[in-house]
Amino acid sequence: MRILHLYASNAPSVITDYVKMLCEQMGQETENESTTAVQEALQMLRDRHYDLLHIHGCWQYAAYRAVRQAQRRGTRIIVTPHGQLEPWVMKQGYWKEKLPKRLLFQRSIIQKAYAVVVQGKMEEECMTKLGWNRRIVIIRNCLITNTINAQEMARQTWLVYRKIMDSDTLALMADSTKATLRQLLKVGITGDERWLGESFVTITDHNQWRMLYCYVHQEQVAETVRRGLRILRADTPDFDIQQMPCFMPDGYETPKTIEEAIGMQYATENDRLMATFRHLRRLTMHHRLTLSHLVELDKELRNHDTAEDQLCDALRERHLYKFARRIMQLTNDLTGLDEGHMPMPPLDDRLSRHMRKYIDNHLKI
Repeated sequence: MRILHLYASNAPSVITDYVKMLCEQMGQETENESTTAVQEALQMLRDRHYDLLHIHGCWQYAAYRAVRQAQRRGTRIIVTPHGQLEPWVMKQGYWKEKLPKRLLFQRSIIQKAYAVVVQGKMEEECMTKLGWNRRIVIIRNCLITNTINAQEMARQTWLVYRKIMDSDTLALMADSTKATLRQLLKVGITGDERWLGESFVTITDHNQWRMLYCYVHQEQVAETVRRGLRILRADTPDFDIQQMPCFMPDGYETPKTIEEAIGMQYATENDRLMATFRHLRRLTMHHRLTLSHLVELDKELRNHDTAEDQLCDALRERHLYKFARRIMQLTNDLTGLDEGHMPMPPLDDRLSRHMRKYIDNHLKI
């Protein structure tokens, strides 16, 4: 993990000493670099890939320039305000300095951060009242309190770095890892590697495996993927998913399964599928359609026979036919559902691509 620390050249010594101590204590698992010059920071971000840009302190337009560059390069943001967003600081030169900077860039920096590290309960309360970012983590500063030592402070900071990198991992995955995920889902759903019909794409990078494990756990399809791994006898690193916490988007709600939402009591399989498509439409309208729903639908279509003509006629009557075709396209793209198991042909159009984009981004911070 590669971290770039940025702080102002005129920052108080408590910040410069803090950054120096973090870099010294972090250990070999993290490569830390620091700078106070914005032009140097911009050049470093252009020349090398950093996993995280750690901003220390507030009210510097240079930090906003670095944040914009970092986002263009796929670098995630973490901020430690060092108390500079507390009310008594905000009141100093509020109308001439703080308010304009707040409107121009400071609020935006905090909002774009994957996490905000505060150094005490009072600072946490101030950040909560501001309401700019809900992902607030308390890590006490050993330079201003003896309740924590340098090693523990660095360890807790590293855990926050790790938590950030374990969040929304689909955005970090290589295309080959996404292809492997689709294959694992297909084999896990069908229970037979012969359905794959192509060579298994092996992941060789340890971090890419970690990203995949995090993603399938967050999407609630881990059991299906594990089944695919067992069937394919894939050699994978051993991860304890329960010990890999992540940040979730504001307002995130764990999705219910289709079965939980619509129940089990239906006279025919067609009735159940009609209820399923109606439910998927509701989920789509409320931006709550996820990969786990498509995996569940894939299993349903593979394991049960339907009267396809009757189902399609019923869907047309309820103006759901085109929607169902788009769902078929998404299920093929993401879980490998074969057209032979689709009750209607897939439809790849602007709306289906929009639905795919939402599914890809619904864990985005």
